[in-house]
Amino acid sequence: MNDAEKAPTYRRRISMARPHVHRAYILGSASLTGLMIALVSPMPALAMATQDAARTAPVRQPTPQPGGSVPANTEGPATDPSGSAGNPQAVDAAAAGDGPDIIVTGFRASLNSALNAKRNETSAIDVIKAEDIADFPDNNLAESLQRVPGVSINRVGGEGRAITVRGLSGSFTRVRVNGMEAQAISGATTSDRGINTGRGFDFNVFASELFNNLVVRKTADAETIEGSLGATVDLNVARPFDYKEPTLVLSAQAGYNSLAKNVDPKLTGVASRTWDTGIGRIGALVSAAFSKRRYYEDQFGSGGWNPATADGGFCSPVGVTPVSPALNAAQGTDAANCATGVARPAAGDPLYGQVNRSTVFLPRLPRYGRFNHNQQRLGVTGSLQWAPTDGVEIGVDALFSDFKVKREENWLEGFSFARAIASPNFGKPQTAIREAVLRPAGTSGTQGANFGQQVSDIAYGVFDGVDVRSDTQYDRFRSKFSQYTLHGKFDITDNLVGTALLGIAKTDFRQKDQTTFLFGRNNTRQTIDFRDSRNQPTIGFGFDVTDPSQFTLAPGSAEIRATPSTLDNRNRTFEYNLAWKFEDGFTLKGGLHYDKFDFLNRVYQRPNNFTVPTLTAAELAGLTKLVKDFGDGMRDGVFPTSWVAINYGAFAQQYGLDDYTGAFALIENLGASRRVHEKIFSAFGQLDFDLNRWGLPIRGNAGLRYAKTDLTSTGYSSGIARFVTAGNKYDDWLPSINLVGDLTSNLLVRAAFAKVITRPELGFLSPGASVTISGTPSVNGGNPALDPIRASTYDASLEWYFSRNSLLSVAVFYKDINSYIQNQAQQLTFNQTGLPVELIANSGLDPNVTLFTVNQARNTPGGPLKGVEVNYQQAFSFLPGPLANTGALFNYTHVQSKITYFLAASAANTTKRDLLGLSRDAFNATLYYEDKKASARISGSYRGPYIIALPANNPLQDLEGVDKSLVFDLSASYQVTDKIKLTFEGLNIFDRFYRQFIDSTRDSTFVYSHTGPQFYAGVQYRF
Repeated sequence: MNDAEKAPTYRRRISMARPHVHRAYILGSASLTGLMIALVSPMPALAMATQDAARTAPVRQPTPQPGGSVPANTEGPATDPSGSAGNPQAVDAAAAGDGPDIIVTGFRASLNSALNAKRNETSAIDVIKAEDIADFPDNNLAESLQRVPGVSINRVGGEGRAITVRGLSGSFTRVRVNGMEAQAISGATTSDRGINTGRGFDFNVFASELFNNLVVRKTADAETIEGSLGATVDLNVARPFDYKEPTLVLSAQAGYNSLAKNVDPKLTGVASRTWDTGIGRIGALVSAAFSKRRYYEDQFGSGGWNPATADGGFCSPVGVTPVSPALNAAQGTDAANCATGVARPAAGDPLYGQVNRSTVFLPRLPRYGRFNHNQQRLGVTGSLQWAPTDGVEIGVDALFSDFKVKREENWLEGFSFARAIASPNFGKPQTAIREAVLRPAGTSGTQGANFGQQVSDIAYGVFDGVDVRSDTQYDRFRSKFSQYTLHGKFDITDNLVGTALLGIAKTDFRQKDQTTFLFGRNNTRQTIDFRDSRNQPTIGFGFDVTDPSQFTLAPGSAEIRATPSTLDNRNRTFEYNLAWKFEDGFTLKGGLHYDKFDFLNRVYQRPNNFTVPTLTAAELAGLTKLVKDFGDGMRDGVFPTSWVAINYGAFAQQYGLDDYTGAFALIENLGASRRVHEKIFSAFGQLDFDLNRWGLPIRGNAGLRYAKTDLTSTGYSSGIARFVTAGNKYDDWLPSINLVGDLTSNLLVRAAFAKVITRPELGFLSPGASVTISGTPSVNGGNPALDPIRASTYDASLEWYFSRNSLLSVAVFYKDINSYIQNQAQQLTFNQTGLPVELIANSGLDPNVTLFTVNQARNTPGGPLKGVEVNYQQAFSFLPGPLANTGALFNYTHVQSKITYFLAASAANTTKRDLLGLSRDAFNATLYYEDKKASARISGSYRGPYIIALPANNPLQDLEGVDKSLVFDLSASYQVTDKIKLTFEGLNIFDRFYRQFIDSTRDSTFVYSHTGPQFYAGVQYRF
């Protein structure tokens, strides 16, 4: 990285005084509203809400084809030779008939339109239309996608962030926005895996109201970009030619969180108009969505679980040999004392022998946490379209999103179980066990010292010599996404169509603050009691935790950490495709695609976290505050509802923390900073065919895609104390075939095969490494030589469209994953690591002979993934009376996989488990009612447990995971007049908690989180 690439030095920030922020948004809102009115004035009275606009939007029509054939028994073919996969917006065309434009009205009509798109598409897809998006309650785009069969979501702070498709996590899913691959980034708590530095897409950056339709492509074809093993998700904004008439749409909602008890705004709007001019048809559209959400999250956290013997084990009783901890007069450790003020357990005390064992586990950081979330989401889209003739269409799309988050995590925790002997603080060896009750958990299946032995968790314990900390982490980040695309479609002849796309997208993620304060009190008595609840234990801290005078902030017993970071993604895309319909029922397609990606991640830190001021009790009291009302909705009467926490604003102002100068100056953490340049060139050829003309009810496509990847990555090596660069190249030939057989007028069968790839996570590709050449040579770092994960996929499904708005389908899928990527320690020569040989220059070691112990991401064998997906949808129009206005949606997915995980350098030390992020079972169910005035729907989303880390990050435990969940949401609306509609939404209405666990045998609680229900009430007005 040269000097020009370096992030700016951290200095005093530009003033962000609240009145200026408000004024800016008021002016911005006024300007946007004025633009909307200018687009549509003068105009007749039109729809007033996002879903109302969707109801008036005609679905896009395919380009007429002379003598075009129609797939048997459908409501209209996708006969456009340009196809729909290469142009993701064209899925709407598949829902149209050959006749006049169809005007979509109502939720049922929207469902039917989506079913037609699914039915007419050659590949296996699922579609959500704007009406569906608007009528289901959600906080963001991820929560809209969870209604799709086979899709589940990962939640952060009670809100959807990422998706899995058919058991495959977001790393295996490619996302296109307006036809262009994109990446969106947000941050999260440490337990939720922090900042997204991979290829996965964070859907919580976007409001769902910005998009006109969402398409999930579950089978591959040659004309769709490669890189997905799970699915390709297309997010398409509205365009002006979607609307037949001038349209102005506005809506407003007020949000309420049951824990925070705040009322926050949620505003949306869209304006569109087209003009017939002397130079052709011209259209313009602008839309915007703004929301603010403030909410609480209350947690019990363990910080992981460790064996009692970890970090030196507990203090031994009088007379036990060897003595633990070793005698140390400076720390007050002698034959009778664990440390100053902590007497050893009496001679013969049995608890030490019962508890201080590798088969007994305790929470590292038993604690309570209150998180204050404050987030603000703004999204704006703009679109211009020009059709100078019937055969030419040119358009420009722009999308901007600004996602700002402030989050304050306030923990009250016992600290001593997480560290070895310490001075002047107390570690585990200086802690004495006074009382203990164990909970037997069964026989350990984890390979290692405990394999086959009975293991236990602490159920109740009293401990002396424990340090207690008030732990506050203040996060402030901003993620800005922008994308600009120029697209065109050209009828070169009646049977030859060209399409082109040119686009640029960027994400700027700035974590301006990630500052942690640790201060507290040493040598107190802590009580931990899980006997009444494994998820919500009673923790006693031995002193008044609401009194600031009981705490100390001084060098040696306090820390202040600062680790801000920046992350930049850039993507430039060019694509050109041709489609030649050379015979009725046959279209030959070909195209070129080029992507250039740039990824830059920089991390900063304080040189010494223990450089802190010494505060008197009075000074500390002036820089702290009380966490209040903790535990609302959890177990009554067993938690401290308040405790002392740092007041970040007061401390930052007093000591200039925001300046990052003086004692709080930052340096770059060079080992964590990295950069990746990636260039991808691809080309494809594909034949689309429809054999109905010859009496065979078969249609489909077959093709071949070639992709060449060329990457260069840069990282820092501690061995030579400078940045190094490495590269890698690979190419792939990816055949695919999709077949559809129309068995009867309402029954069809699908079959598909493809070879697919998923490229390595960007964070794995840095050549930066810590290289040790003295003693036992070793390497710890990235691996730019990684190959992609490759797989062969097989899909089959049977779909029965037994009545209007109705479907019953069963799909089976099998993925033969040939390779996988995981961290592994192994013995390699240096040349086998993929790292530059210059890292060991002048060391005297032979890169072709000397063996190094290498810990890095490696390509390892894969395994099979198989599953079944059931989808049922029906309108109950056959029922009498009001029941004829009801209907149901239901889908269920079952997935299994077997991946070999390497637990150590030895190839024999392995285990077979499901893929990370895979839930074996998931379902979504919705009941709805809709008439001319009222509508209502209630939905339930279930996701089974899944693994998030293997092996676990704590010793002698096999994995970490997220527990099963079932979340219910509801929405309702009532049309008061032709112009006024009232709306109501409720999310997580039954107050479902979120749980992470560690170890499959013991199932110990890692995190137990409560965010409470979220409600929205609003009004929509029709101009």
